[in-house]
Amino acid sequence: MMSDSNKQSEIVIFFTGGTIGMSPSEGVHGVTPGGNFQRLLDQLAPQEYNVSLRPVTWSDQPSPHMRPEDMFRLAREVEAELKNENVDGVVILHGTDVLAETAYMCDLVIDSDKPVILTGSMRYYSESGYDGIRNLINAVRACLLPIPPGTGTCVLMTDRLFTARDAVKVNSLNVDAFESREAGIVGYVAGENVILAGCPLHHKQRRKLRPESIEKNVALITSYTGMDRSLIDYAKHVGNKGLVIEGFGAGNVPPGIVPAIEDCVENGIPVVLATRCIEGGVWPIYGYPGGGADLQDKGVILCGRLGGPKARIRLMCALGLTSDMDQIRDLFEDV
Repeated sequence: MMSDSNKQSEIVIFFTGGTIGMSPSEGVHGVTPGGNFQRLLDQLAPQEYNVSLRPVTWSDQPSPHMRPEDMFRLAREVEAELKNENVDGVVILHGTDVLAETAYMCDLVIDSDKPVILTGSMRYYSESGYDGIRNLINAVRACLLPIPPGTGTCVLMTDRLFTARDAVKVNSLNVDAFESREAGIVGYVAGENVILAGCPLHHKQRRKLRPESIEKNVALITSYTGMDRSLIDYAKHVGNKGLVIEGFGAGNVPPGIVPAIEDCVENGIPVVLATRCIEGGVWPIYGYPGGGADLQDKGVILCGRLGGPKARIRLMCALGLTSDMDQIRDLFEDV
């Protein structure tokens, strides 16, 4: 299908690496990056999309090697591609371990209603039952859908389409590894088609965070029973500019870390409270020392239903915009 300018519409496919391109290597225990991107693309040739597919070899690295600054740079480069009037959307192939974090970075930074779909695979290229080609084909199909404005970046894995905000990896090995935090799915695969399932509740136009750079010195600390203040003191000592703490339940922490949290807030270091729970989020219910309400009264920022890793990504972007505590708190109001 030709555009008015007689140029072929296209979908750009960014390859960043991950299991989707890995293979066994001689003399190495386990699979490693294998340079299989072109072989993967070649399997798309028989598919009819009425658009051209333009590959971009961005990197070939396992997703645990992706740093937040890499995620930010990727998001900026994807947005630059979306500004091309002939580009209908972007597919990003990515390792699944931190795929949801990169997706959320894209969701925060990219200001475009064109679809951005991240996908990967749980099985390596030459493994029996390889899921990579199916996920890639369906991600391209999803790019051709009229995804509602405000949906933002999406993740397509195992025949389901999730928002970046809600997607979470819940199984380390199973092919069906991703779920949504409470809000449901955007769409699903039926036969050879991707069907939109409706809009999850939070599909409103959310505020974008568009810093020129991010603050990479933000720590994520998970609470544990009997915890003392030493880890938080160390995070402050080594120069972290922000801190995300995953508490228990609705956002409650051991009393032994409360004085350290207070010290951070008093010294202008924003502390964001998340929960170890997959669903429910944080709420200011409990007023005892270390309870969510008590911490909120002490100046801690509650991140709603946003999980700890994504709260860290958001705080990095927020600190790239401002160091003012009230402004940072405001940037967490619509999560």
